[in-house]
Amino acid sequence: MWRVLSVLVAVIALAGLTLSHGTTSAQPGGPKPVREGKQLVCHVTGDSLPSAHIIEISVNAVPAHLRNHGDCLINSTDRALIGQPCDSTDADLNDVCDVQP
Repeated sequence: MWRVLSVLVAVIALAGLTLSHGTTSAQPGGPKPVREGKQLVCHVTGDSLPSAHIIEISVNAVPAHLRNHGDCLINSTDRALIGQPCDSTDADLNDVCDVQP
């Protein structure tokens, strides 16, 4: 009897653990937010038209991109913007793109 009871308790505990944690694949669709520690920037390439597009970089790389590339920050967390053309104008020099997607 004790053996059956302990198996039953274990099954109930595992079922409760599974229900409490859920799964990431069951999340509803929609924009995928920028990952923690990442930032969207309008990255200037100069390669071809369009000459700037949105990329996602580590927050640790932001200062170098702003200083060395002429990039500016995108105020969005929508990762669907990655790869899209952007306007890298930052007329007020606040590191944020004047034109946001």
